[in-house]
Amino acid sequence: MIMSQVRKCYKELRLSWKSVINLICFATVVCATTFTVNQFKIVNYFPIKEVKIVGMQHVNHDEVQRLLIPLINKGFFAVSVEHIKESLAQFPWVADASVRRVWPNQIIIQVAEKSPLARWNDEKLLSTSGQLFSPARDTYPAGLPQFIGPEGIQLKMMENYAQVNLILALLHVKITRFEMSPAHVWSLTLNNGIKLHIGHKDILTRVADFVKVYPKIIGDRASEVDSVDLRYPNGLAVRWKTIT
Repeated sequence: MIMSQVRKCYKELRLSWKSVINLICFATVVCATTFTVNQFKIVNYFPIKEVKIVGMQHVNHDEVQRLLIPLINKGFFAVSVEHIKESLAQFPWVADASVRRVWPNQIIIQVAEKSPLARWNDEKLLSTSGQLFSPARDTYPAGLPQFIGPEGIQLKMMENYAQVNLILALLHVKITRFEMSPAHVWSLTLNNGIKLHIGHKDILTRVADFVKVYPKIIGDRASEVDSVDLRYPNGLAVRWKTIT
């Protein structure tokens, strides 16, 4: 008698656990289905309707648009701002970008472009932070000075360029071409057409000496000067253009 009652209770207990397991499975399916439906609704009921981009001057707008369309076509909550930032960083002109979502349907992108200092070997651009980058040639700004030199020397050239230009400002001229040969010999061209051969040492001292004697030796005859050699220890040599 007792054994039969135990067997009966055991069977009822097994049936109860089966019911619990079935209920859990059913609830899991319902939750998963509800989540999927809700996600579908979020994507469709909260679409991105406006994208504002600020700070782009040289980046190609059409290329950015092609990049953004698949990234923002996911609904407000599904858009990944980090993915957009990483994708924008692939453009050579982009130094940094901030991306934020604005409820209920906006994406606002602030682009910081690289600031170019010079053309580098007529192949790349050199930024004011010392970074070389290669954007499309038709986006190169006009009027940039040209730097010629081996890669790896950019920071040194930037330093000398700034210091030499500061000295030359006394003559109201500036550098348009700044060159360092593989043998570390410096030369430059001014915006009045005069070429300066400086050598490989005492760059600032030699340029300062040139500025001191410029009014007496050249004065208002800059258009007649081809080049000035500053490599002499106690002077300089002026090469005048041949008048025909």
